[in-house]
Amino acid sequence: MRRVLLRHAAHPDSWTTQLRWFATACVVGFAVPFLGSSVLGLQHDVYLGIYFLVVLALLWAYVSATQLDVRTVLTRNWKPGVVLGLVFGFLLVKNVYSEGATPHPDGVYFWFELVWRGAIYGAVDALLLSVLPCVIVYRSLGGPLQTWRKRLAYFGCALALVATVTAVYHLGFSQYREDGVRAPETGNTIISMPMLLTANPIGSVADHMAMHISAICWWMQAFPRIR
Repeated sequence: MRRVLLRHAAHPDSWTTQLRWFATACVVGFAVPFLGSSVLGLQHDVYLGIYFLVVLALLWAYVSATQLDVRTVLTRNWKPGVVLGLVFGFLLVKNVYSEGATPHPDGVYFWFELVWRGAIYGAVDALLLSVLPCVIVYRSLGGPLQTWRKRLAYFGCALALVATVTAVYHLGFSQYREDGVRAPETGNTIISMPMLLTANPIGSVADHMAMHISAICWWMQAFPRIR
């Protein structure tokens, strides 16, 4: 009996395994901005390059170690995921443009920033702060959410994990240790809604990218202060 329980606990989809990966993601999510921004004060493009490499390595390790079927994740409920992505994306971009405009880079560097600090940064943030927590809960609950009870459990647990990793990540920046994490928590809750409601990541990733790109174009203060 004990051997059966040990094998079950070691299963890639068990709560034990999945929550260990979530704890690892929280440690990485805090350590990279804390060391790169608060301690070392890296120039922001250098910092982002390191952040991208570390987070993508973490995600690759998670996918490989837990045998995640990425194709299934991307195709599950993709149509409502895209629709909700458009709805929440519109609200997010509208909110960015409701703020007073601030200066942004010009010329070739502006286009580089659109891709680097806009699209790629937005996608990587979404994978760490929205997609990974939701995938962890979905798998821990045993897959398809076929009952309302299971759907509510997924929504509540995933939202709690999204809020946790969002807070931990932003507290790595001195700006949010001073100002608090209420604003990024609110923003990322909205961004995460497509995946929270459909278990499909496409809408949430697209929304985070759209928010970053619109911030590059209009409101640079939306980003954490990185040198």
